[in-house]
Amino acid sequence: MNNLITIYSICYNEEVMLPHFIEWYRTRFPDCRIVLYDNMSTDNTRQIAVDNNCEIIDYDSNNEIRDDLYLEIKNNCWKTATTPFVFVGDIDELVDINEDHLRYEQKLGSTMIKFEGWNMINTEPNPKLEINQIIFGSRAFQYDKNYIYNKDYISEINFSAGCHSSSPIGKIKYSETVYKMYHFKSIDVDYMVKRHLEFGKRLSQKNLQHSWGIHYLDSEEVIRHNYIYYQTHPELKQVR
Repeated sequence: MNNLITIYSICYNEEVMLPHFIEWYRTRFPDCRIVLYDNMSTDNTRQIAVDNNCEIIDYDSNNEIRDDLYLEIKNNCWKTATTPFVFVGDIDELVDINEDHLRYEQKLGSTMIKFEGWNMINTEPNPKLEINQIIFGSRAFQYDKNYIYNKDYISEINFSAGCHSSSPIGKIKYSETVYKMYHFKSIDVDYMVKRHLEFGKRLSQKNLQHSWGIHYLDSEEVIRHNYIYYQTHPELKQVR
């Protein structure tokens, strides 16, 4: 059976989430090709990718977070794919769709797959809870993004900064079914603190000038306070 989809993502020091990302998509699309644009990771990210037969393309941003480079990659990386469908998203973005779903959408002529975003939160006192055990989330409209589309009909995706919106060009037919997208960021408060503080130090001047990614400048106190807020969010509900 021919593969339907190629998976593209950008990564930097993703040794915690990357194994889950790979398992998630290889379970749903067993023969999928996974292409990772690695921003010179310093942890075990690269070895995990190699061990799981992912393709790695290095890109160097001089140890800075540069959303302009992210945009260039995400707007163009998928154009050489040999599969009809492509996924373009982050390592902590897991879409709940599988090969059978996608073949069904292909038969219907869907060229853009619709998703609704959910921020997942570890509500248990165990900080080492496995990703697949996190089942509660709150609705996150900013993650209703164009993650999967058919490159045979879409010529440009035109993501804007942050990639939360896009202006696709081509034959656009959205799926009638809306699939869920789970955003796994709030998996452990210490993980969030470490990651935010590290990323805050790496924000480029261009990012700062455009206020891109400035949430990474939050203090540890704010991050911990927000995590507790997420755990008690009034709209939190079981979604998996």
